[in-house]
Amino acid sequence: MFQNKILDLKQHWFIRNVAALQAGSFGGTIIQAVIGIVIARLVQPENFGTYSLAIGMAGMTSLVLGMGIQEAVSSLLGRAYVRKDNIEIENILGFMLKITFLAALGVILISIFLPNIADKLYGNSVIGVYAAVVVIATLFSSLFFTLTYSSFQVIGRTRSLGLLILSDQSLRYVLSLIFVLVGFGVLGAVSGQLAGAMIIFVVSALLFANISKKEPLFPKLLHLLSSVARADVKKYFGFTFWVALDRNMGNIFMALPVILTGVYVTVSEVSFFKLAFGYTNLVLSLLGPISVLLNVEFPKIQVQDEGQLYRNFKKVSLYSLGLSVLLTIGAAIVSPFVFKILYGESYVPSIKYIFGLVAYGSLFGIGVGLGPMWRAIDKVKVSILINSVILVAGIPVGLWLIKNYGLWGSVIMVTIWFSVSHVVSFAYLVKKLKK
Repeated sequence: MFQNKILDLKQHWFIRNVAALQAGSFGGTIIQAVIGIVIARLVQPENFGTYSLAIGMAGMTSLVLGMGIQEAVSSLLGRAYVRKDNIEIENILGFMLKITFLAALGVILISIFLPNIADKLYGNSVIGVYAAVVVIATLFSSLFFTLTYSSFQVIGRTRSLGLLILSDQSLRYVLSLIFVLVGFGVLGAVSGQLAGAMIIFVVSALLFANISKKEPLFPKLLHLLSSVARADVKKYFGFTFWVALDRNMGNIFMALPVILTGVYVTVSEVSFFKLAFGYTNLVLSLLGPISVLLNVEFPKIQVQDEGQLYRNFKKVSLYSLGLSVLLTIGAAIVSPFVFKILYGESYVPSIKYIFGLVAYGSLFGIGVGLGPMWRAIDKVKVSILINSVILVAGIPVGLWLIKNYGLWGSVIMVTIWFSVSHVVSFAYLVKKLKK
C-alpha cells in the first residue's frame, strides 16, 4: 500500500516538475556552496566575514529587484495564459519590465550611500563598496532574467527553468572563484558576481527571444521593449506591490540576521554564524522548487476547482514539514564531518550553531506553500501585517539577544522569527480555506 502510494507520487506531473526544477535549483546551490567553501578557506574567517556582511547589505538594498516582482507576475501570467489572452500577457510583461527599470533607478541611488552606512554600522566603509558592486550585479541579473524566469514558469518548461537557475548561480560563483584564485580576494569575489550577471543578462534576453518565436501568445522582445513606456502601472501595481512586499519580507528575514549580528560581534564571528545559517538553508533549499511551482499551480487550481485548494495546500504543507525535519536533523548529524573535512579547523566553531538551528530548520517546511497561497487568495496584506509585527517586535529583541548572548542570541532570534511567522500564517490560512 505504502509502496503504491510512493509510485503514484512519482508518476504525478507536479512531483515530476518539482524533481526537474530541484535538479537545476539544488545543483546550482550545491555548486554555489562548494565554491563558497573554497572561497571561505582561501580568504579565512575575517575576510569571509567582510564578504558575508557585504552580501547581506547588498541583499537588503536590492530587495525590490528580487523574487517578489516575478512571483507576483507569475500569478497574473498563469491566469492570462490559461485564458489564452495574448494582450493581457503583453501588458503584464511590459508592466514587469517598467517596474524593474524604475526599481533599478532607486537601488542605484541607495547604493551611493552604502559606504557611509557600512562605516557607521561596522566601522569599515570598504564593506559598503563591496556591497555596491554586488548591487550592480543584481541590476544586470534582474532585468531580463526575471522576464525569462516567469515565462518559462508559466509555459511549463520546467527543465529550461531549472537550467536557467543552474546557469545563473553557477556562472556567477565560478567567476568569483577564478578572481579570488587570481589574487583579488574579497574584491575578486564580488567582481565575479558582476561579470557573471552581465553574461546572464545577455543569455536571458536571447532565451526570451526564443520563447516568443515558439509561443504565439508571447510578444517579441523588441516589441515589448518599445511598449515599456506605455505600460499601465496602475492596473497591476496594487496586486504586485503587495505580493512583492510579502515575498521580500522573506528576503528581509534571511538577510537581517547576518547584518544585525555584525553590529555586536567581530567580523570573524559573523563568518561562523553565516556558515551555520547558510549550511542549514542549503539543505532546506531542496524545498524551494515546490514553492516556485505552487506560484502558478494554486491560481490555476483556484480557477478550475476551488474546493481542491484547501486539500492541496494542507497536503503540500505537511509533506514539506516532514521533509524539512528529516533534512535538518540529517544535516546537523553529519555537520561535524562536513565542516572538518571541507571548511577546515578554522570554521569548526560553526558546528555548535548548526545544532542550535535544528528547531528553525525543522519547522521551515510548513512555510513552503504560504507565499503562493497568500497570493492565490489575494490576502498578502494579512501576511505582510503578520510579518511586520514580528519584525517590529523581533529586531529590538534580536539586538538585545545578540548583545547579551553573542552568536547564540542570533540563533535564538532566527528560530523565534521564522517559527512564529510560519505557525501563525499556516493557522490563519487553514482556518480561512476551510470556510
